[in-house]
Amino acid sequence: MTMTRVLDAPRDLVWRVYTEPEHIVHWLSSKEWTTPSAEIELRRGGKFNIEMRPLAPAGGEEGFFFAGTYDEVAERELIVQVVGDGRIMRTTFEDAGAGKTKLTLSWEMAMDEALERQGYTEILEKLTGYLRDRRKGEPEVILTRVFDAPRDIVFDAFTNPEHLRHWFGPNGFTVPTAESDARPGGKFAVCMNFTDGDGKDYWARGEYKEVVPPQRLAMTMSGEGTDGNIEDTHVTITFTERGGKTLVIIHQTGMPITQIAGASQGWTESLDKLAAYLTRR
Repeated sequence: MTMTRVLDAPRDLVWRVYTEPEHIVHWLSSKEWTTPSAEIELRRGGKFNIEMRPLAPAGGEEGFFFAGTYDEVAERELIVQVVGDGRIMRTTFEDAGAGKTKLTLSWEMAMDEALERQGYTEILEKLTGYLRDRRKGEPEVILTRVFDAPRDIVFDAFTNPEHLRHWFGPNGFTVPTAESDARPGGKFAVCMNFTDGDGKDYWARGEYKEVVPPQRLAMTMSGEGTDGNIEDTHVTITFTERGGKTLVIIHQTGMPITQIAGASQGWTESLDKLAAYLTRR
């Protein structure tokens, strides 16, 4: 099957959005699915491992990893991928004039043609939306940050309660108490005191589901906030080495869309505090 889309963005931008994990997590899934994490080795023989998960799991459906190897990579021109089951996927990038890019995607089908066409149409629509406005208003929080510190140190800052006390929580909050038992089934509990506000304590609690030091965390998280509570969200955090620095991608789903902006702001302010803390260490 082959699909073509002319994207309103220059080819170098489309290439980066198509190949860099911090962009892939925003768009590479169909409408009712999401992409918590992506690992990319963009070279011939390199591996890709992209997590797919339904936004609202039903009937025990938990998702899967879309994985395989790169068979050919010609920068800004061509990507050939071999999926784990042996199927071939081919993507070409061509200038389409006036800052536009023609993207052509060809692949060997694994299921019904109509289902695959619908799925890839939705994926390309999400890519188009991400290039246009970063898909504002979607029911998920996705944040990326590059920290000027080695991966093991950044991972430790996310899992060691002594470090969490120095940065976790939005501006104006302090953390008098933090607990973190970073193993599958271990508990996470952080008390945030709104020192610059009402003086009350607000808790974030959860349970670790996956812990792969220093690469990946997956956990449930519920939280109390000044604008209401957030219950039973799913958080995935990945840590990728990048030239002595660390790329962190935070992905959170399962909250009402009315609380997305507040959660995003809270994470953003927390990451700002973490960056400052890592600089001081």
